[in-house]
Amino acid sequence: MLDRKTGLRGLILGAATAALLSPLMSQDAVAGTGMDLRPVLAADSAFVRVADQKGAENFIDSMAGRAIAFLGNEGMSQQQKRASFRKLLEDSFDMATIGRFALGTYWRSASESQRAEYQKQFKVMVVNVYSERFSEYTNQTFRTTGSRPDGDKDVIVSSLIESPEGKPPVKVDWRVRNKDGRYKIVDVLVEGVSMSLTQRSDFSSVIQAGGGDVQVLLNHLKQKNG
Repeated sequence: MLDRKTGLRGLILGAATAALLSPLMSQDAVAGTGMDLRPVLAADSAFVRVADQKGAENFIDSMAGRAIAFLGNEGMSQQQKRASFRKLLEDSFDMATIGRFALGTYWRSASESQRAEYQKQFKVMVVNVYSERFSEYTNQTFRTTGSRPDGDKDVIVSSLIESPEGKPPVKVDWRVRNKDGRYKIVDVLVEGVSMSLTQRSDFSSVIQAGGGDVQVLLNHLKQKNG
């Protein structure tokens, strides 16, 4: 005997699947069932979104836990911490998407070799900049405070970084995207300011000052990265 809730849900979803996939069942036949499948499909979609949000929150919690573990490890050298941070970036951030966005419309005018060199230099720059910033870590605590869907692809996971000295907490939002079954960060917003948009503006200024030549930015990044 079917459980009333599970059985009914299974029967309705089964009917919906058959109606959508079977080439032998006409639209008239579907209409003839007298069933309005929209509430069921909407509920199912909402369930998937909630699960995706929870998965994104767990992903950010795990990523932050990894970062805190090596940043607070006094037995690790700065070089070791930088290597750990580089691995964290590779595992958790969609660097290709972030880098392409930061280059903006100039991505289209860049040659294949310039794109490859840019992505390489962009990654080195991010590791250098954020490794230096995170080296100032002094036992702050991290906690997620919730999440919300943003469009069809992304989930915004909100968090707070709190200082033991009683300073005001810093609000950080993480834009997370599920790509091929894996969560990746595609942007970070600190107190509402998008790091990707900020970087895009900075890069655009460098290129425009160089007459619109992408190579000027590449030379700038190489010099900055040492």
